[in-house]
Amino acid sequence: MNLDFLDMLDGYKAENDELLQKMEDALMEIQEDGMDDENINAVFRAAHTIKGSSGMFGIDYIVDFTHIAENLLDKIRNHKIEINDDIIQLLLACKDQMQTLIDFVMSDPEGEPNEEIQADSQTLIYELKECLGEKETVKKESVQEEKKAETSEITSENSLDKYQINIKFSEDTFKHGFDTYTFIHYLQEIGEIKEITTDTQAIPLFDAIEPLQCYMSYQIELHSSQTIKVIEDAFDFVKEKSEISIINLSAPTPPIVEKIEEKKDEIKKVKKTTKGHTAVKQTNFIRIEANKIDTLINLIGEMVIANAAVMQKATDSKISDLVESVSTVTRMLEEVRENAMQIRMVPIGDTFNKFKRIVHDTANKVGKKVDLVINGGDTELDKTVIEKIADPLVHLIRNSVDHGIEAPELREESNKPQTGVLQLNAYHDAGAIAIEIVDDGKGLDANLLLAKGIEKGLVNEGDELTQKEIFNLILQPGFSMAKEVTDISGRGVGMDVVQRNISDLHGTIEIDSQKSKGTKITIRLPLTLAIIDGFLTKVGDTNMIIPLDMLVECIELSKNTKSQMKRNSYINLRGSVLPLLNISEYFKIPQSPLARSNVIVIQYGEQKMGIIVDELLGELQTVIKPMGQLFKKLKYFSGSTILGSGEVALIMDIPVMIGMMESKQQEQIAQ
Repeated sequence: MNLDFLDMLDGYKAENDELLQKMEDALMEIQEDGMDDENINAVFRAAHTIKGSSGMFGIDYIVDFTHIAENLLDKIRNHKIEINDDIIQLLLACKDQMQTLIDFVMSDPEGEPNEEIQADSQTLIYELKECLGEKETVKKESVQEEKKAETSEITSENSLDKYQINIKFSEDTFKHGFDTYTFIHYLQEIGEIKEITTDTQAIPLFDAIEPLQCYMSYQIELHSSQTIKVIEDAFDFVKEKSEISIINLSAPTPPIVEKIEEKKDEIKKVKKTTKGHTAVKQTNFIRIEANKIDTLINLIGEMVIANAAVMQKATDSKISDLVESVSTVTRMLEEVRENAMQIRMVPIGDTFNKFKRIVHDTANKVGKKVDLVINGGDTELDKTVIEKIADPLVHLIRNSVDHGIEAPELREESNKPQTGVLQLNAYHDAGAIAIEIVDDGKGLDANLLLAKGIEKGLVNEGDELTQKEIFNLILQPGFSMAKEVTDISGRGVGMDVVQRNISDLHGTIEIDSQKSKGTKITIRLPLTLAIIDGFLTKVGDTNMIIPLDMLVECIELSKNTKSQMKRNSYINLRGSVLPLLNISEYFKIPQSPLARSNVIVIQYGEQKMGIIVDELLGELQTVIKPMGQLFKKLKYFSGSTILGSGEVALIMDIPVMIGMMESKQQEQIAQ
């Protein structure tokens, strides 16, 4: 198997994964809002496109399965079959099976699915045919036998139309990975090819042939009971550039000629009418491999470090023209960096929409009714962060449905609507992104949680814990309030993993709940893990960087202010108490005798604190480098970077700093 074919399969997988997600999203919208022509057409188009692309690769078992699902979808969109919850469930199961089949292709491109996968396909085909009103038993039939049976019915000459198809493939057909034979082969599924003539006049002499250029044209006589529209659809993937005409020779009226070339403008107008600006935007997108973007970001990061060194040398040289030139390059590099980072920023709503299915399936499994409400779906986040946060979010959402929201009868007894509401909210907050999972369920019982914590040995009897500390017990390993183990929850694993995954992303998780009212879980994450704007400070001989988005202001710690402190770790900042952390004292870093104490006010979420440092050195672009295995357990610092001077600077982990300050304050109160 050659590498070009494998590359084409990668494209096939990426495109079909996207189509399957669109299919699921559209089905979930139908489930929530009722039948909608646009959504059911989106489901049909996805299935049809998957069938077509699979046919081009000769993956018959996907073509055969998808064909039956497509038949049902065609009946639904033409209002011949009314869609209901059972059919939606069946179509969702078919979508999952298509995903299974496509994943199998990637694992074994030349093999055949195992008996279990084939059995699942046959079971679903049986259910699809039942919905179509076809009562014959299909479990014992092979898909090939079905095709032969359908073909034998089609070839009844009394009911067939005679079509003449003229097709001149575009010159770049081969360059897009298409084989002309696959289109012709596909026609045999919708009729019988009686005659085919190949036009070879366009083929040049052997020494002038371009291997990747298509010169082929065909005239085909097809007998079929299908409409011209169905035959047109066989050429969906090449009709934009190829010249195609279809003539119904059996029509009683003058031949109907459908020239796809001439219909392009009409098709575009229809797309603009139905999709608005979205249809226009789609033409401006380019599919790019994620590793290419990652490589670009890494290279820009290295350029930022190298440029910092050049700027340092230019500044030291005191040559004004050189400094000005380097400053211009620095500004341009910053713009390049900003634009490159934007490439990797994607709306979190795409991930949120995938959770509709999870909420739907989980609620059905536990016998509950739950509506998912999404707010702030257009909030953008680094794709790398989104990929790593998806699994923790799945666990939290399942927990909310399983543990948080009550059964319909219990909600009714509590004067609540039978259908619970689960909200997913996203918004920017102090240089981070906040994601909230909010349910209107039974909430957390602090007394029960504390008793369970004592039983598990996580806290001691008589310990006085704040409500926040009690709620945080559910994040401890092995902690579970479930009375029985199910396939959803109850094993005492999961929430601690959620917290660990979020901590690995330098994020935080907060839990707030009211008994009988509901629970809100807030996750805060950095917008990116690659390059940030930072503020350089110095404590003794140690360089430290604070993320600029979390910096509120800088103030000088005057002698008068110091005397007012009287060894207290806080100051009065315009009428508000501001807790302080002296970096030099806390980390035992020798302070320069000439150092001037400065306070940097930082904010994360709703919390503020001041950090005392020796020097304020200004803003700079910061490339985040991992600390390495040796410093993996080092708290308070999320990474490091290299300065223009070649020195290393530590990047402060502000959420950890603020968390530590909160703990310190609570200890002082307890004393």
